[in-house]
Amino acid sequence: METIFSLSNLVVMPFWLLMICLPRWCATTRLVSSPLVAVPAATLYAALILPRAVAVVPAVARPELFQVAALLGIPDGATIAWAHFLAFDLFVGRWIYLDGRERGMSAWLISPLLFVTLLLGPLGLLAYLVVRAAARRPLAAVAGRALATNRPLALLGLSMLATLAAALVGLVADPRVITGAPAWLKPAKFAISIAIYAFTLLWLLRFIEGRRWLVRLASVAIASALFIEMAIIVLQVGRGTTSHFNVDTSLDATLWGTMGTMIVVVWLMTLLVAALLLRQRLPDPAFAWGLRLGLLISLLGMAIAFPMTQPTAAQIDGARASGQRLTVAGAHTIGAPDGGPGLPVVGWSTEAGDLRAAHFVGLHGLQVMPLAAWLVGRRRRLGAGQRVALVWTGAGLYGGLVLVLAWQALRGQPLVAPDAATLAALAGLLAASAITAGAILLHGSGRMVEEPAI
Repeated sequence: METIFSLSNLVVMPFWLLMICLPRWCATTRLVSSPLVAVPAATLYAALILPRAVAVVPAVARPELFQVAALLGIPDGATIAWAHFLAFDLFVGRWIYLDGRERGMSAWLISPLLFVTLLLGPLGLLAYLVVRAAARRPLAAVAGRALATNRPLALLGLSMLATLAAALVGLVADPRVITGAPAWLKPAKFAISIAIYAFTLLWLLRFIEGRRWLVRLASVAIASALFIEMAIIVLQVGRGTTSHFNVDTSLDATLWGTMGTMIVVVWLMTLLVAALLLRQRLPDPAFAWGLRLGLLISLLGMAIAFPMTQPTAAQIDGARASGQRLTVAGAHTIGAPDGGPGLPVVGWSTEAGDLRAAHFVGLHGLQVMPLAAWLVGRRRRLGAGQRVALVWTGAGLYGGLVLVLAWQALRGQPLVAPDAATLAALAGLLAASAITAGAILLHGSGRMVEEPAI
């Protein structure tokens, strides 16, 4: 099954490489125009699933978390799920490629989005839909407007897109592996993450009126800090070593210490932005709270990364036993060394706790909460107070999920194997949120309550 898992990527990767790296080649368009490109991956999935349908169908017909987790936790289940992802992600990627070509969108814009789709599926689709909605103007005009609005963050975001393009080339051309993953995978993932953060923050800072010098301070500090962090990540990949937790040499320790300092700078400046938004009056109270609470949840997600930077007990004990100094200080996983079995692409541990899941979910509160507030704001039959209360309820649910994921990881528990306590906490969180939302909708339903801007 391990061989099938490894070879399964070969049935889709040629098409992805053509769409991402040679998007303007006429042969790429002719080939990808046929929906049959997804047939090899779909056939592989059928060959894997049909002999096991008796065991799999009951688990997916009435899905329960522990059953799905158990299914994904075995080689057969993980391989079937991976073939499922390959087939549908390729079909979605094909649609993005063709739709972007039809709309005349730049390949420099579509290729990074296709790479996000390759790595994270639905997130890439969502990103494309957002970009498509905003791409009514030429790319140069959009970039020019971003530069005019906030040059430091715009330059950061655009430089990350360029870094992503270079990392894609590295993934194809550089066969090196660092800690069990392709050498250029980490720069690619960080480039995507930083670009999303930069453009989201650029958009968000537009709502702050006045305090121009504080906005400028936050923009310059955040852009500089994240650019330095990415430069160190790329430098360490060039040296063939890790960037995070690496204190093997004085240079490695200095670079890792610099990265830690830069993250503290980003956290403090994001806190400053949150404080400015708390004081800013906006015409829509629900949307205002979506922006504020999204920032606060993002700060929580950032803070969850701080425990990762501390040496683990096993690392300290190992250094003492060997009589040597630490070469690695900190870890993503709890209860096992980094670099063990993990989920595809993201690498989150499947045999121990991993704080990266809570860190990831928390960071993206910056995008999720404003989107949720916008959706709530479209329900004009609800009163303004109801909309604000629903946004707070959504923030409580999302923030609670971040805390539950962190609690699960700190107990050394894999994300895919939650115990009864974790499931009970999730169930309680969902029930409390559903009851609260129901009560909000029942009280004053249909009334229009106008409230002053806050």
